[in-house]
Amino acid sequence: MESETTPQQVQPELEQQAAPKKRSLRRYLISSLIQVTVLLTLYVLSIGPFFWQWYASYNSMSPPFFAAFYMPLLFVCEYVPPISDGVNWYINLWIG
Repeated sequence: MESETTPQQVQPELEQQAAPKKRSLRRYLISSLIQVTVLLTLYVLSIGPFFWQWYASYNSMSPPFFAAFYMPLLFVCEYVPPISDGVNWYINLWIG
């Protein structure tokens, strides 16, 4: 005859099933944070090679795509001087 499961035996199985969900949520949050960090870093670093396109776009010498694309970075640089200093230094590496 098959052994019957008691409520005490079922409880550890439920706890084991709940634990991977916690880990998967934590893993999801960590991987999402890493992805957002990498994308924001690439976004900021991309201003170096595209500075002249941004400059032309910002001064109405070309279509406004680059001006609109880098507008959030421009706002951050206006309100946070240390970031502005770092971005200006990085741009000078590309244009200087």
